[in-house]
Amino acid sequence: MALSVEIATAETLRHVVAQSGDRRPLYADLARRSAAATQLAGSCNRHRLKSLVWCVTDRRLHVVLRGAPASITLAIHEMIGSRLRHGHWLSTIVNRDGYLLEVVRHVLMAPVRAGLCRQAAAWPFSSARESLGLRPAPAWMDLATLYDLLGPRDGSGVSRLRRFMENG
Repeated sequence: MALSVEIATAETLRHVVAQSGDRRPLYADLARRSAAATQLAGSCNRHRLKSLVWCVTDRRLHVVLRGAPASITLAIHEMIGSRLRHGHWLSTIVNRDGYLLEVVRHVLMAPVRAGLCRQAAAWPFSSARESLGLRPAPAWMDLATLYDLLGPRDGSGVSRLRRFMENG
């Protein structure tokens, strides 16, 4: 069966997780984590993608991307293709509903749950500061999609997200 062009180019939301295997670090030090964040920004710009949230730890990369499926796949191969010798990556479609909010909380809380910091906003290699309104978001991030799930566009999206994160 042939895949229609309409389906192949339709915009989608995907939660992508790359994980190293055998306790080997994927991004072993601060410089590599910082480079991964820079590479994510470049890939989003190059492939016309938007990131809702992202986080880089020593063993994992989490990112929720909005865009064409082929562009997401190309961007992920650029970011982790050669780096992931011992491990795997998974791309899951996420609908714009309550599950997306749970995925967002999971991504932003990953360094807290791993014991790397006490608060999500304290981790420098994630979008928590931008998502929680502590720093302006770059053009390659899409926070409006996230805030729209929490209520009307009345300027309270940041405070609603903070409450959602605290209650989880």
